[in-house]
Amino acid sequence: MAIQPIDLQTLYTQLDKVGKTQVQQQVAAQSIREAEMQANKTSAEDRLKTVQTPEAGEEGAGAVHEKQEPADSGSRQSHQREKRDEENQSPPEKEVIRDPGLGAHVDITG
Repeated sequence: MAIQPIDLQTLYTQLDKVGKTQVQQQVAAQSIREAEMQANKTSAEDRLKTVQTPEAGEEGAGAVHEKQEPADSGSRQSHQREKRDEENQSPPEKEVIRDPGLGAHVDITG
């Protein structure tokens, strides 16, 4: 399809409107980026000013470690420790038997 002269006439008269809308779109995108950068800057400053709590996986200075007792602490304490360890152990998991052919054959006879 070829461009007709009337199309060019219309195009040339509308160029100033197209240019203005493109400039407005660029200005809007730039102002959004600046607002995001300002928000990131303020949140970073807030994080620097506040006390940070360690995450669950991190071990820091505040971690609590169980005290190691000397070997000659007595047989009574070692017996109590063994008893606690046995209570903390979970029972063995139930064995699940699965059929390897399950779901392999689909009956479509109705």
